[in-house]
Amino acid sequence: MLLAVALIFCSAPALMAAPYIEEDACPQQALQASAAAMTCGWFYPGETLAQAPVRLRFVVLRARPGRIDPTPVIHLPGGPGDSAGLGPEALARWRNWQQHAGWPHDIVLYDPRGTGQSRPRPACGDGAVIPRRLPEALATDAPVATESREAIQCRWRLGRATAEALGPRAQLRDLYGLMAALDIEQAHLWAISYGTRIARLFEQRHPQRVASLILDSMVPFTENETTALPLQLQGAVDELVRVCSERGCASTNPRLAVATLLARYYTTPPIITLGLRPSAQRRFRITPYRLLVMVLLSTYEPGHVVDTVQRLERAVRGDPTALRPLAERLDAQANDAERSEAVFWSVRCALQPRLDESVWQAAIAQAPDVAPYLDAARRTVPCRHWQVPSLAPPDRDTKRSSPVLVVTGQADRATPPAWSDAYMARRANAVRTDIPGAAHVPTLYDRCAQRVVAAFLRAPNINPSPECLSERAGQSGR
Repeated sequence: MLLAVALIFCSAPALMAAPYIEEDACPQQALQASAAAMTCGWFYPGETLAQAPVRLRFVVLRARPGRIDPTPVIHLPGGPGDSAGLGPEALARWRNWQQHAGWPHDIVLYDPRGTGQSRPRPACGDGAVIPRRLPEALATDAPVATESREAIQCRWRLGRATAEALGPRAQLRDLYGLMAALDIEQAHLWAISYGTRIARLFEQRHPQRVASLILDSMVPFTENETTALPLQLQGAVDELVRVCSERGCASTNPRLAVATLLARYYTTPPIITLGLRPSAQRRFRITPYRLLVMVLLSTYEPGHVVDTVQRLERAVRGDPTALRPLAERLDAQANDAERSEAVFWSVRCALQPRLDESVWQAAIAQAPDVAPYLDAARRTVPCRHWQVPSLAPPDRDTKRSSPVLVVTGQADRATPPAWSDAYMARRANAVRTDIPGAAHVPTLYDRCAQRVVAAFLRAPNINPSPECLSERAGQSGR
């Protein structure tokens, strides 16, 4: 049955049509994953994008049958440009996650505009390009230069209006409109990774609509993604060394294995074949920069770190095909059909602080293992050409201080725990939990992190300290 609810709210832009929601059937496969109630539908914010009406896919996972939660949890994906994942298989996984997490509230999931199942999905495609000349790159840096050039060309294909309509201002309007259309006066905002920036911006603009903030793997507004890169990649190499020292690896010196491959691939980057089916096979060149990103992505799953070191050792012995699973992970992320490269740059370039040369040099000085291989990433920065209006970070103080839970994984190298320090110093009512042994966005997969959030949602003003934290801290030896 279709249900249309039309609402006009005072903060809507001029000339915007009345927003409304439209319920429809949920995927059968997802229904089979749980007996819990679930609502699926579309939110129409009343705007157009690339000359088509915007509609956002949303799903509400009910905590209790026959009851609508007046203060649900709303999930803000990361990326930027990632979707919530609302296809049949992904939604079935969400329902299993809900059962294990045990959070005492409804969970609202939605694909931000331009991502996932939301429509339209502006993409670069083919067409006329305004050429933008990039600095000449070494042959081994060609993938970085090519990807940067493609990003810049994407901006000119999209046009200014579309790029702006995919940016953070539109995301903030969509979140406000979705809450209004679902008759949600207040919500707990659960944001992961880059989504923590959107959550903090929303709280600044609409503090009365935020019951609490759950910030998992925080990305602070002070971090420029380019200047953060050396320390992220160096941290990934350090993580290999740490895990091997604690658990034991085939190699007694994974740092040497990485250094050997970086030097070798700088002059002769190998090409391996990805994909099992002949019709879907593609060639993948492993340059030093790509190798480092592959290592970083491997640390997202702590249980795979020892396997990563073993594969690096096989590659050192002359078998680059041992790196295929690492390369496929990077390739899958880059070609994820659910995420949007256009949204990625439109949001990132609007929120990215100025690239400070002194900060870059300081970061390089602290990253001796990776510094010689990052020059191309430093020289080819698409945000120099991706012209979207910048958006100022939140003020030091908001009009209303919501309870805040900051969750970090102690083994997170993408958004290290130190990134939360400055925020914690400024936010007196924030509590922080570091999850032992966990990596990036632990609320998605780590039972202990999920229990911490459940305790916080039940009593936001009490510092949650479930037994799992002390148990795992003792087991990890920290």
